[in-house]
Amino acid sequence: MTATRGGGLVAVRMEDGEDLFPTLKGSLGDTATAIILSAIGMLRDFELGWLGPEGYVKTIFSEPFELLSICGTINRKPDASAFIHSHASLSGPNLSVVGGHLFKGTVHNTCELVLLVPKGLVFRREILREGEPPRFCPENA
Repeated sequence: MTATRGGGLVAVRMEDGEDLFPTLKGSLGDTATAIILSAIGMLRDFELGWLGPEGYVKTIFSEPFELLSICGTINRKPDASAFIHSHASLSGPNLSVVGGHLFKGTVHNTCELVLLVPKGLVFRREILREGEPPRFCPENA
């Protein structure tokens, strides 16, 4: 992984075999708030989910797929660690597209990401109502 910072942006290039989310977290350093602006490349062994009434319905894709996009936010959890909330679209060999909440993935060949680190904002992940999952909570820094 190579990460370069400048002008409020972090540009990341990942190599074949790198685990997407741990590598992305490693590129952030002490930054725990960011917006995923762009991501292209390829993933294999990735897991997508769709949130149904009983929770996430998850599917694992083992074969390499072309990564068309990832969008989302990187939020600070109560323990100050980073939580990546991302959705992705990927294309298979027959050019059909799959998408949903991205839970994990392994880089195949390469992955190029650009993150925006917003000045004056912090994105927190907080439980707002008992029994519900943590929610996106933006606030001024």
